[in-house]
Amino acid sequence: MEKRLTVFHLDDGRELRGGQRQLLYLVKELNALGHSNTVVCREGSPLHKAAQRKNFATLTLPYFFEWDPVSAVLLRRALKSLPAAGALPPLLHSHTSHAAAVSWLASAGLDCVRVAHRRVDFIPGSFTARFKYSKAHIVIAISEAVREMLLKAEVPDEKIAVVNSTIDLDDTPWRPGEFPAYRAAARKELAAELGLAQEAFWAGSLIALVPHKDPENMVRAAALVLKEEPRVIYLIAGEGPLAQRTEHLARMLKIQDRFRLIGYRPDPYKVLAALDMFVLSSVEEGMGSVLVEAMNASLPIVATTAGGIGEVIEDGANGLTVPPGDHAALARAQRRVINEPELSARLAQEAHRRREDFSSPRMAALTLKCYETAIENFKRNRHPLE
Repeated sequence: MEKRLTVFHLDDGRELRGGQRQLLYLVKELNALGHSNTVVCREGSPLHKAAQRKNFATLTLPYFFEWDPVSAVLLRRALKSLPAAGALPPLLHSHTSHAAAVSWLASAGLDCVRVAHRRVDFIPGSFTARFKYSKAHIVIAISEAVREMLLKAEVPDEKIAVVNSTIDLDDTPWRPGEFPAYRAAARKELAAELGLAQEAFWAGSLIALVPHKDPENMVRAAALVLKEEPRVIYLIAGEGPLAQRTEHLARMLKIQDRFRLIGYRPDPYKVLAALDMFVLSSVEEGMGSVLVEAMNASLPIVATTAGGIGEVIEDGANGLTVPPGDHAALARAQRRVINEPELSARLAQEAHRRREDFSSPRMAALTLKCYETAIENFKRNRHPLE
């Protein structure tokens, strides 16, 4: 857009996961294009700290609960303090469902453009859909699968746009031609830290240990793989409410020595670069932005077909896919990658090539088009509560 936009990016997350990283990528690109961006997050949260490290403008809200009037009043105060002369209306871009509720409350009666992001592929409740998505000026879905869920919730088709998640290639910690050296160093450091055999085959994942990621399915598949391939070690980086259940299941299946939960890692590329294979066992998935990071690290990928994963991974081309919840199929696909080096190399090469289809400049350009549409929708219907 030619005119300078003022965008408030709302996110109430307590962690720095895929959605928060997407927000940071977008702010970086929009800042570079000359637009004004403010990250509206919890004080002291990982997102707040990351935004400060990048010198992004921030505004902190308590986000006490979904329809939090205190956060809404504080945000409303910031909106009313903006200069109005000749400027485009400010945009409230909600990157989480709860933040969309605060956005709706804060903008009531004000000239503001509301943009809602939807990253998960399950149907929102009717009240949520009506007031947070249907009443937004545009809704950005991260995949066609998410768009279909919004349509089922009766969000108007004309208000939905699809913009895939992405990676910031500038954040890649190795330069062209330096990946083998980076991988060797990462593998050596992790082997020393975790007491691992460097000559083993390392499979793994970066996931939140939550129900829709289905880590227990990954454990069951790993147990089948390890019956025939005892040289494999699984490294699962992440945390969440299913951590204890996942560890317990690994003990019950007697693979706890080969299936390691290594907790949250602030350096995801170090883990990715050290792996020989990436596995994603999700039963629901908006798109799976971590898959693009795995592609950037030239990894052969085995994933389910949940949600929007099929928009990232083409079975047999840049990865292997299996039905969600089918641990036997997930194990068979992994054994193919382990035992067929030519297949593994071909999948990894094609994955690395396709990573540029998900670059952050492209995502920012598509998001700006969404903003343009949202502003036009706002102009046609200026009453913010309609």
